[in-house]
Amino acid sequence: MKVRVLGCSGGAAPGRNPSCYLLEGGVAIDAGALASALTLEEQQLITDIFLTHAHWDHVRDLPLTVINRTIKAPTLRLHGLPETVQSIRAHLMNGETWFKAFDLPSVESPFISASPMTAGETRECGRYRISAVSVPHTVPAISYVIDDGTCSVMMNADTVGGGIFERMPKDHSPLKAVFLEASFPNRMRDFAVMTGHLTPQMLGEETRHLATDVDVIVTHLKPGFETEMAREIADLGRPGIRPCRDGDVFEW
Repeated sequence: MKVRVLGCSGGAAPGRNPSCYLLEGGVAIDAGALASALTLEEQQLITDIFLTHAHWDHVRDLPLTVINRTIKAPTLRLHGLPETVQSIRAHLMNGETWFKAFDLPSVESPFISASPMTAGETRECGRYRISAVSVPHTVPAISYVIDDGTCSVMMNADTVGGGIFERMPKDHSPLKAVFLEASFPNRMRDFAVMTGHLTPQMLGEETRHLATDVDVIVTHLKPGFETEMAREIADLGRPGIRPCRDGDVFEW
């Protein structure tokens, strides 16, 4: 399993791209940095995007990626909750903020095809089995368990937690890593809960039952809080835990 981090910030600033992760074979998880972090040639190779939810920092580069694709590029398959796909249709690709990419250049051969999936559903995509897991956030959201037949990784959406790893499907290859957000420092726990996010302390509570050989990659740190949160993440004392950075490449 190889995961290339195109963006993992909880916001945007120089050197900090919003959420976007690239698997081998042209499969992306979220679209916050697809156009910003990939060359034009690499963008043509994207075939499938699995969205965790519809918030702007997870879909930011979707319109730009669409317009950057050549006529020869295949229709881009967009996977996600029905509510997420509908939000993209209604608020982004709506003919006002951007063109209706689900219907152009023709309904039969559009720039993007919608492929809604529900929590609990498992979908074959290239070399992967990708399972959707419901997680609590301020809007409907899902995480994904990605299984390549040798090992599996869980890519988590924004979430306030509440036992999300108990909802994982049981029939997957050995779990090697989880990508899990922590957006605000511990002193901002009330605000984190109000906005549907975790702090490092809450992340520690969420992951305490995971086996110690499972890597915990901490994502979605809000710009300006990274140094403070890095100390709090280290203070958890968990083996294999570390903050994520744009440009990281993980292999298991």
